[in-house]
Amino acid sequence: MATETAAAQNIPKQFEQAGFAVADAPPGRIELKKSGCVAYLIGHRGRWMYSGPPCFVVHGINCELEDRGYQKFWYSKSDGKRFPICKVDLEVLHRFDEEVRYILGLKSLYNESLGTTNARTVYDRLTGRPDR
Repeated sequence: MATETAAAQNIPKQFEQAGFAVADAPPGRIELKKSGCVAYLIGHRGRWMYSGPPCFVVHGINCELEDRGYQKFWYSKSDGKRFPICKVDLEVLHRFDEEVRYILGLKSLYNESLGTTNARTVYDRLTGRPDR
C-alpha cells in the first residue's frame, strides 16, 4: 500500500520528465498539457486516473472529440461550438492519450488501440425521418 502511494506521488514528476506541462487543479486533481491537448487526472485510492476524456485546445477552448456520423468535430461543452477536425489533430490527440495511459500504467483496450475513442457520439439515422 505504501509503495502505491509513493508511486502516485511520483506521477507528476514522471509527466514532467516526459515533456508534459503539469499544473495543480482543485485539490486531488492534476492538469496535464502537451501538444495542444489537455487532460485532467484525479487521485483515487492511491492511483491517478482520468476524470474525463482528454481535450484538444481550439482557439483557446477545451474541446472534446465528437462523432456526428458523417464527420468528427471538436465540441466545446461551455458554449456548444463545433469545429471540424483535421487528421493531424486526431493523431496528436491519440498520441497524447497513449502517452498518458503508458505513464499511468493503464491497460490499452483493443478498440482504443485502433484509434481515438469519441467523448460524444451524436448521430441517429432515424432522426427526422417520417414514420412509415
